[in-house]
Amino acid sequence: MRRSALLLLLVVLATLAGCGSSVADRDRPAPVQATAATPSPFCGALEESLAATVPLTNRSGIPAEELSNAVDAARRANAALVDTAPQNVRTDVERYVAALDLQLDALLANGGDTLALRRDEALATAITAPETVAAQQRVQAYVEDTCTPTAP
Repeated sequence: MRRSALLLLLVVLATLAGCGSSVADRDRPAPVQATAATPSPFCGALEESLAATVPLTNRSGIPAEELSNAVDAARRANAALVDTAPQNVRTDVERYVAALDLQLDALLANGGDTLALRRDEALATAITAPETVAAQQRVQAYVEDTCTPTAP
């Protein structure tokens, strides 16, 4: 999935302050500040999943002593993603997470070398299979429609 499409946008709420002050200003009720809506469990799990994969995306690799822990954290976050997936995209999320698991397996097998993933033809074939790509696109569309806040 395109990382930029999956990263959840933070909604920036700005209030404009008026210039000057008067007695009338003091009589007005205090303004109610808008708060960002709490993300759905799935959208929250997606944030966790993305955060868990960040240490694994370093092109120069990850130190061996940290690799196993980082992969375990990513797998836990991905399991939560499946657990919280809405029924209408659950099968697609499961397929997407299975492709991620293949990549995590390859990272472990190659000592965290992310460039080795590009050279692994079997991995490339598995993650670019039409059904995997279609599932990834449907998950991406769901995330864009559901998890990305819209401007007010």
